[in-house]
Amino acid sequence: MKRLMTNFTVFVFAALVGLTFTARPDAQAMGPGMGMIGSMMTNGGSFGMMNGMAGSPVVGEDGTAYLVSYVPTSSASQVPASNSFESKLIAVTPAGIISSMTVNGIVSRPVVLGNNLFASASLPNFNDYTMFGSSGSNSLNNQSVCYLVQLPLTGSVKPIAVAMDGSYASVPVIDSERNRIIVTTTDFGNSMMSGSNTYNTMYGSYAANTATAKTYMYMINFDGTFTKITIQ
Repeated sequence: MKRLMTNFTVFVFAALVGLTFTARPDAQAMGPGMGMIGSMMTNGGSFGMMNGMAGSPVVGEDGTAYLVSYVPTSSASQVPASNSFESKLIAVTPAGIISSMTVNGIVSRPVVLGNNLFASASLPNFNDYTMFGSSGSNSLNNQSVCYLVQLPLTGSVKPIAVAMDGSYASVPVIDSERNRIIVTTTDFGNSMMSGSNTYNTMYGSYAANTATAKTYMYMINFDGTFTKITIQ
């Protein structure tokens, strides 16, 4: 797969969509560790990363509701990979019109800010995205993505993404006062996906190589720079 690596003058998330950052209480997503209680299941899959409150709909300024579901697409005997799960991002307008986007991997609860939707994808298939940068150095099977979708959502949309180390990524948080996105990533799927019945049913006993597995926090600035902190 060909990747485009670039030192953006202005970070692609801001440059391509002309974002205006206005802090809104309902635009802030729950950070990692939140919303791990409860279970919302359908068709053998799950709603949203970590289920429960994290799987509740997110409502945009125009009243459109956005939610995520995912289902397993491979045998539970395999090591978690980009073909292990399939996610569907669903938009429902106030008039009841439904549109969706389907990608491989486990998509997080989205964050809607103006006409833009942000989310992360764990165990992603990089061919599902237009890759505009990489802030990771691990092998592809040990990376996740933070991505942007311009709204309104259509089935033919291809999100814009930045790769990060760690196979599993939290719900992104938009720090609009500092013009940055904050995401926690990890190689420990059973830790990040605690409360996810679909993931744990398949891989709850799977142990990452503890000699090399790490957990990170990414602070991705809109001027193209980023800070990567190794938590453990």
